[in-house]
Amino acid sequence: MTTCRLRELPIGSIARIQGIRDTHRSYRSKLLSMGLTRGTPILVRNVAPLGDPILVSVRGFDLSLRRDEADALILEPLDGEPEEHGFRPQRRRRRHGRHGVGA
Repeated sequence: MTTCRLRELPIGSIARIQGIRDTHRSYRSKLLSMGLTRGTPILVRNVAPLGDPILVSVRGFDLSLRRDEADALILEPLDGEPEEHGFRPQRRRRRHGRHGVGA
């Protein structure tokens, strides 16, 4: 099993959470309460221009993690398409101009 950090994965990559490194107890609890538990697949959606934060999809919602915070996750890279692992394609938001819908 090869492990990696979230910051090493390119956009569109999928990984499975293998565990959480030794970290402060309250931070570990925070990660677990956000659904980042062992065996959960995550999808890298986007990375900010300077690499921080990182936008991931997990359990049907998008989550933004600071790079240093994300380093607590022990990940195993997965092969395949996002749909094969239960992720839905990202829908593009339509812009309605400056004044909203119907303006």
